Amino acid sequence: MKEQITININSIRSLLITILFNDIKLATATGFIVNYNGNVYLITNRHVVTGRNNETNECLNLNLSIPNRLNVWFPHKENDNYVWGNINVDLYDSEENKIWIEHPLYNEKVDVVAINLGRYNQFEFCHELISGYNPIVTENVYIIGYPFGFEVNPNIGKYAIWSTGIVASDPDLNININGEQLPAFLVDAKTRQGQSGSPVIYYREAGMVRQNDGSYSWQSNTTYGIGIYSGRINKDSDLGYVWKWSLIKEIIENDK
Repeated sequence: MKEQITININSIRSLLITILFNDIKLATATGFIVNYNGNVYLITNRHVVTGRNNETNECLNLNLSIPNRLNVWFPHKENDNYVWGNINVDLYDSEENKIWIEHPLYNEKVDVVAINLGRYNQFEFCHELISGYNPIVTENVYIIGYPFGFEVNPNIGKYAIWSTGIVASDPDLNININGEQLPAFLVDAKTRQGQSGSPVIYYREAGMVRQNDGSYSWQSNTTYGIGIYSGRINKDSDLGYVWKWSLIKEIIENDK
């Protein structure tokens, strides 16, 4: 008899991304899918698609290579099994125009982008676009992605890894980045390269969950998206940026 394996659905909502220049692998990252008006959108960091540090504009690849496509792994369900496939996503159209969508107000200052993948119905496991949960400082959250591109068990699928973080700055206070207050907050977590673009979630298996009005209610298997992780404030710190979940809808609505 085949052994039954229990998988948390959030472990398959995060997607492994290989960043490419043509067929040359430059790095790995993480992304996830949201569904809006019948179209699916890949969400990840801006520095993942540009190949440049979003604060300094410095090239992230030692050979100064800039990506022109992504390879994205994703699961779908067949009978009782998860089956994994992958697609290539071009980052520029035939006229060399970028295809990703940036924030309508902050533009390149926000390290989050969306890519419209159209009505690609193979993406079955999406994050909810609207979160409905406001985290508070000191609260435990989870960053779900692929540190160093590591896969738990590549023989059966591209299952993501959970990192624990603590909300380290009051989320209602925007973060000073390059002298401008931007819609992000900090988490204290031991994250590494490859987790850029990971969803940051509030998750509880079962128990009392705080509501935004300060009250508590009993809930089970609670998942709220609260942000998108984009890397540490510097290489010597465990503090990392989390861009607010509300930015996703604002970016998608900028799709022309």
